[in-house]
Amino acid sequence: MDGVAVPTDTVWKLEPHTGAKHQILRRYLDAWFPILGKYNKKLVYADGFAGPGCYLDGEPGSPIAALQSAISHALVLTGNPEFWLIEERPDRLTRLQAEIARLTIPKNFIIKTECGTFAEKFRAALDTSDRDGTRHAPMFALIDPFGFSGIPYDLIKRVLLRDKCEVLITFMVDSINRWLTHPEDGVRGHIIETFGTDEAIEIAFGVGDRATSLKNLYQRQLKKVALFVRYFEMRDQSDRAVYYLFFATNNPLGHIKMKESMWKVDPMGDFRFSDATNPDQQVLFSEPPTGGLASDLKSHFRAKPKMQIATVEEYVQNDTAYLRKHMVDALKLLEKAGDLAVADTKADGKKRRAGSYPNDALIRFTASA
Repeated sequence: MDGVAVPTDTVWKLEPHTGAKHQILRRYLDAWFPILGKYNKKLVYADGFAGPGCYLDGEPGSPIAALQSAISHALVLTGNPEFWLIEERPDRLTRLQAEIARLTIPKNFIIKTECGTFAEKFRAALDTSDRDGTRHAPMFALIDPFGFSGIPYDLIKRVLLRDKCEVLITFMVDSINRWLTHPEDGVRGHIIETFGTDEAIEIAFGVGDRATSLKNLYQRQLKKVALFVRYFEMRDQSDRAVYYLFFATNNPLGHIKMKESMWKVDPMGDFRFSDATNPDQQVLFSEPPTGGLASDLKSHFRAKPKMQIATVEEYVQNDTAYLRKHMVDALKLLEKAGDLAVADTKADGKKRRAGSYPNDALIRFTASA
């Protein structure tokens, strides 16, 4: 796949895949702010490559979308939510500050705009947070570079080791693949820094598809510090993978809310995306999920004894790209086909309402499955 063109102007045209990414971000933050704002006086939204705050035709950039989401939930955010907005280019930072000035910002919001690199400024911000006692504040960090340098694994690891912190990372695997055999030590050093291991360089001399191996290595590295890691393929109309969007969290609810955000964003006519975390069960978000999930559940549970639906839901929520509503549709399909037996009596001894699939309902996948 070809790399994404790096804009040189202060403001540039919004690409379809970026528009979809921002829809996902906004939908996720619309859940993240009110949920965590109820129980935490301090929240942190960090944007490591903030940009100018807008696009050529006036669409909001990621930091403005985040602020708009927070403002819409201002009544819940009674503490002091912080926004760490980092941008390396002074012209873009100036434009971002102008875009922020156009908003009506609640007085309790703390906005910190920094000119510099993500690695430098974010590390300093984390150091300050450690010293002033706000290190336990929930954090959502958007790490959205055009290339692969300047996003050191040690910083991402540091965030994920904190309580209630998560990251959404644009992973430019094609750029890494193209520079993997570069003779300069500095370039190879950037790659090693990105992965946190020199295994990435060794992939250049291995067998198989290098881009796939790089993507899988990055997933393994994130899994060392996050319970839930999903990656999404961002594809264009020609079915060309533009890049991968990695989401990592230690919070089961955050994992579910990110999946919900993905399913709510309708792919545009010239763009689509899929969950590719399991290469054997890739899920295209524009396709009905019932049949694929039904086959997955039959395969996964066929040898299991009678169980409660809660066991199936836990698998669906934590280990697949699907949601509970998809599970219910899949169970209906399986029951109708005779591949699933659902007891009339629930685990508590009470009668199950026909056609319902509560978590305490008892089910068994039939031998024919």
